[in-house]
Amino acid sequence: MSKKENNKPKEITEEEIKAEMLANTAMQQYFKQFNATSINSFIDSYARDKKWWINFGKRNINSKENDSIKWVTKAAEHLATIQQKKLFDMQCLWRAEKITIPQVQFCYDFKLWEKDILNCPFVEPVSEDDVELYAQYLQSNDAIDDEDNMWSTNEWQDYDEIKEAYNNDDADRNFPEWFEFYNSRRGTSTYMLLPDIRGEKEEFYMEIWREEERKKNPQPPYIPENYLWYSDEEKREWFIKTFETKEIQEYYAAYEWSERNAGLKEDLQYYLNTLYEADEPVPMSADIDWAEAIKKTAVKYNNKKIAEVLPQAWEQYMINIQMNIAFDSRYRFNTDNGIRKMYETGILLGRKLNGEEENFNF
Repeated sequence: MSKKENNKPKEITEEEIKAEMLANTAMQQYFKQFNATSINSFIDSYARDKKWWINFGKRNINSKENDSIKWVTKAAEHLATIQQKKLFDMQCLWRAEKITIPQVQFCYDFKLWEKDILNCPFVEPVSEDDVELYAQYLQSNDAIDDEDNMWSTNEWQDYDEIKEAYNNDDADRNFPEWFEFYNSRRGTSTYMLLPDIRGEKEEFYMEIWREEERKKNPQPPYIPENYLWYSDEEKREWFIKTFETKEIQEYYAAYEWSERNAGLKEDLQYYLNTLYEADEPVPMSADIDWAEAIKKTAVKYNNKKIAEVLPQAWEQYMINIQMNIAFDSRYRFNTDNGIRKMYETGILLGRKLNGEEENFNF
């Protein structure tokens, strides 16, 4: 037996619990009013359950206490979502050359500030009015679910795609629901109509640089038909039907049938776990698709809980602001970022090749 196993706390047994109950005079006095056979059955069942309460309940105490903390933590992440809309509006103004921002040299800088949004020095802190508006959004029919929100935080400042989504229903992504809600309440839709003057200037210099690089390092043309990707389902199935035996083809078809709902199971697990952990009755949302009904129910509950604790998360946020304490961030704004360096090099060399000064004063 290892030293680690020797140090492991001894779990209480049912026999030990029974012995304690039989030795407890107050319990024995209470039992006298009941049938003796039923008392023995009661003690057996009680000892069995008490063993579980003690041995496993201890492990869940922290989880129970952390449940309320979990919602405040999630709400704090949504404070960043509030700021993303403000940053995007500033990006629209900056690209239209309506404002200048000392901490921004070129367009890509907005993508870096996206990753460090709560520490962004030129965006006004989250206000109490912002919190109230966002709580209204979370409880509206327009609110997206938390999983979508977390995905979107990697794309909040994608100017080109977001503007395309605003102007085109067939765009590759949707226009963020939070942006739409914010625009409708604060009249900021006009920012989406501003011209991209700065972006076009940068692209002009970048294309000069790219053309120079293509001359130095010519590449063979990319011909998609020459590539065989396993992810191409049509080609993969053709390969199986052409080169595999009938037996293997049947195995393949049976396997694909058994996995037909694997993605759905995985997608629903997050939403089901949210509902399993609910500490209050949760009304079921209506939908002709049962899976969508579960998702909508979990999303509504999730957003309700976040809206409830959002003021608490904001109070903690304001402590950092007032005491000038930086927020934790996986990505700090860093001018040494590799992609940023590429844009910096491309723009400056493009200006040089165009007979202009190597700076960002354009």
